[in-house]
Amino acid sequence: MVKPVQIRNLTIGEGIPKICVPVTGRTKEEIEKQAYRIAAARPDLVEWRADYFEQVENLSRVQEILSTLRVIMGQIPILFTFRTEKEGGVRPFSTEAYVNLNQTVSRWGLADALDVELLFLEGGTGALIEKIHEKGCAIVCSNHHFRDTPPVDEMLSLFGRMEEAGADILKIAVMPKEPKDVLKLLAATCEAKERYSCPLISMAMGGQGVVSRISGEIFGSSVTFAAVEEASAPGQLPLEKMRRALALMHGAL
Repeated sequence: MVKPVQIRNLTIGEGIPKICVPVTGRTKEEIEKQAYRIAAARPDLVEWRADYFEQVENLSRVQEILSTLRVIMGQIPILFTFRTEKEGGVRPFSTEAYVNLNQTVSRWGLADALDVELLFLEGGTGALIEKIHEKGCAIVCSNHHFRDTPPVDEMLSLFGRMEEAGADILKIAVMPKEPKDVLKLLAATCEAKERYSCPLISMAMGGQGVVSRISGEIFGSSVTFAAVEEASAPGQLPLEKMRRALALMHGAL
């Protein structure tokens, strides 16, 4: 049975899926411009994709941006994400830099949750999860497949490894090559909902995968991603279209 997770004033893991919108600006000016427009649209959750930020290596500049986002977003929860190049991010980053960045961000208390890729919650960097939790931040553990869709059993194993590592929310994104791949992702999500207690986030990317972004309430995905300006992954719908689609789906259940 899924145990909902509270992030600020948002409950993830029950009811209609929550909508998260990414901030993808490359400069301070672009980030602030996007942030004001996103805040005005009132999504449930905002993700700052820090790998897009040109000065992400400068921690004082990262803190400045997060402070600004915190003021602009008010009570809208902020998910901090540095997506590595291997999993679809826009810049290379060393393991040491990744771990240091996430530990440092958690200490500031400006982000409500951090996205940490599965690789960094296992093995030699396993202590990262404890350090982040010590500061009161929730962890979304993620795994992305931009070239294919793993078998159902493999996706279930990935979800299980995330929960075992101590994550609060479990996320898998895949790229379908054919409609059957979308069905595999949905089947894995539905089974994982029965097996694991953490809320799930799952999506098939691209045009073929759009159905997975709006059907979470049926299959077990608790959060979906939409765009106000620039999308951070293929297949993200505009926020208002996503709201209407979820409302229609919810009303039919």
